[in-house]
Amino acid sequence: MVKKFNSSLSVIFILSLCLLPSALKADILVLFNSNGLLYKTVDDGFVLPENWEVVLTTAQKWYVETREVQPKYQIPAELPLGTYHMIGEKLVAEDGQIYVNTPFGLAKVIESGKSERILRVSSKSDVLFSVPGGYKIYYTLKNNVLEQFFAIDSPVDKAYVILSTAPGEQQVMYNKVAMVAESAMAEEYGAAGRKIFVLGNLEGLKRGIHLKNKSLQITRRDVNLIRLSYSYSYDWRPADYVVEIKTGEELPAGEVYVFSEILGNSIPVGLARMPDINKEGSLTVSKSWQIYHSWNLIKTTKAGGRVYITGELNLKGNGLTKVQIYAKGLSNLTVSGGTVTKSTADLAEIELPVSGVAKVQISFNYLIE
Repeated sequence: MVKKFNSSLSVIFILSLCLLPSALKADILVLFNSNGLLYKTVDDGFVLPENWEVVLTTAQKWYVETREVQPKYQIPAELPLGTYHMIGEKLVAEDGQIYVNTPFGLAKVIESGKSERILRVSSKSDVLFSVPGGYKIYYTLKNNVLEQFFAIDSPVDKAYVILSTAPGEQQVMYNKVAMVAESAMAEEYGAAGRKIFVLGNLEGLKRGIHLKNKSLQITRRDVNLIRLSYSYSYDWRPADYVVEIKTGEELPAGEVYVFSEILGNSIPVGLARMPDINKEGSLTVSKSWQIYHSWNLIKTTKAGGRVYITGELNLKGNGLTKVQIYAKGLSNLTVSGGTVTKSTADLAEIELPVSGVAKVQISFNYLIE
């Protein structure tokens, strides 16, 4: 079902129109993450497809009427030998063909009865429709190259396409047979706090077209991340395998297919969910075989509205390891190994390379909430 039209979307649509070529005559499709707006010219009597809603028109007067379309039959009809299902007063063949009894005998249903919604306009006019549709943004990460792709879900097969994104919007995946098109290299603009991708004239949209938009050279660092559960002792656990990236530009959230070189071939080895990136961020790919960790809580004391923690972090494996400690009013952090790379009122980060086994004595205190 199409979402109820939000008046703020009309502002975005109008701003999007300002980005278009002045001589453009194609239908204009603006896609949001899970719905869209279509601007097209129609004549009086235009049949509204399912889940299309009229938002506004340039006509002086318009309305939508409902018209009942009567069923069509082939009479007389012979019932072929075969297997049928009896559904109410209908016989349904395995191929979906329907037969019914009429006052004139057995009939083959050529067209079922239905209701149509008809747009009545006082003259040929431009109409803005709220339509089903959407897009998905996804990426591939191969060494230091991040590639961005668009997957388009469109209610029409041909249009001038614009994508409108905003931080925090969840991308919607849909199941369709897809084709891969040539690189899009969309023009990017900012409007009403949103990032606008102008893809231009596209055809074959109903087939679920996929577009490779651009490739970025990025800086990456692979780390084994431990979010320390310091309030109790625990046995061996795997760290999280995280890829930290610096992109140099803002990127909308999306899935990232992470590739690695195996036997001379680039192979997809993981799938990560990338949050909205403001020039830098991190991707949690999976649990890691490289580093395992356990924690021995040696002492915990409450005094003066604070909790005092002393413990030992045990590590085994190989690889760069980052330990994060989250605590309100974190203070007086001391570690026996590694480097404290970040220390704020609520977060501390410790980094160390691990080769074999390691033990790190950690002590700190924090506010009782």
